[in-house]
Amino acid sequence: MEQTARIETLLCTGDEALASAVAAAGAAVRRPVTRVEGLEALAGAWREAGVIVVGADVAVPAARMALPSRDGVYVLGDARAPAAALSASVRLGAGTIVLPEGAELLVDVLAGRTGGARAASRIAVLGGSGGVGASTVAVGLAMAGTALGPSALVDLDPWGGGLDLLLGAERAPGWRWDRLKSARGQIGDLRGELPSVTGVSMVSMSRDDATGVTRDAVAAVVSALARSHAVVVLDVGRCLDAASREALRSSDRTVVVVAQDVRGVAAARMTLDAAQPSGAGVVVRLRRGGTIRAGDVAAALALPLLGTVPYAASLPAAAERGVPPDRAAGRRWTRSCATVLREVGAHTP
Repeated sequence: MEQTARIETLLCTGDEALASAVAAAGAAVRRPVTRVEGLEALAGAWREAGVIVVGADVAVPAARMALPSRDGVYVLGDARAPAAALSASVRLGAGTIVLPEGAELLVDVLAGRTGGARAASRIAVLGGSGGVGASTVAVGLAMAGTALGPSALVDLDPWGGGLDLLLGAERAPGWRWDRLKSARGQIGDLRGELPSVTGVSMVSMSRDDATGVTRDAVAAVVSALARSHAVVVLDVGRCLDAASREALRSSDRTVVVVAQDVRGVAAARMTLDAAQPSGAGVVVRLRRGGTIRAGDVAAALALPLLGTVPYAASLPAAAERGVPPDRAAGRRWTRSCATVLREVGAHTP
């Protein structure tokens, strides 16, 4: 007798909106979803299916069936779901996922990442003032992140000319923001599609398409990268448009790069007032003749000091030649970025 193939994910719902959300999440992690609408089909696959997602529209009658307790069951609803439907999860012995807030949890459930694995570290880098070298620090943090696992760097500075130039990767094949600007919701693994430089997957700005990156595109791309990388570094830029603000919102920590002088501190204070980042800390960019100690810079901004980045006279010329900062600035500069990454709390997922 032919053996029936095991169902990886079973979805029971008559709600088309919920079905579309689960289908998109399954496609993002390349996990097939089998949909049924009847409770008999749900009961028939209850023991064998890997993950079971019960729509809020059928959760109450499903709970009345007194199905045996098992792991891997979730009740899925959205803002329309009545409280009784979500509370039916207790009788089903199920977890509860509410959209849109639970979109990433839904993806993790379908991908089998519900065993306590920690998510990728998402770190936004924000320049306290112009010309302070925030993009270079972002590159350094992404490179340091490769010690923890796959690392990604996302360029969100429309005025920066493209981080691929800073890394000498302007001709490297792969998708830039012009290819991803229409991304929305849950998208698939991007690792095979992006340029990779010194072990860092990169999404850089395009110089051929001036169309701005949308907030939805940032949310979708960052979520996809976080599923497949240990560290995701976001070079926010200073224009603070909708895309930049989404990057700040979705980050665990924000590294504010500040110059070592009075004007730099004053500018950083104004930037912080405008950006209102969460989990912010200060990295002081040292320079010859700097007038304020690093600790005093952080104290003036009432933020924790995450570290300092030493002065490296070779960096500007190296950037013009497209030589990556880790090769141009030397071991001291590289170690300082690794120290900042530890202070930020980056971890292995």
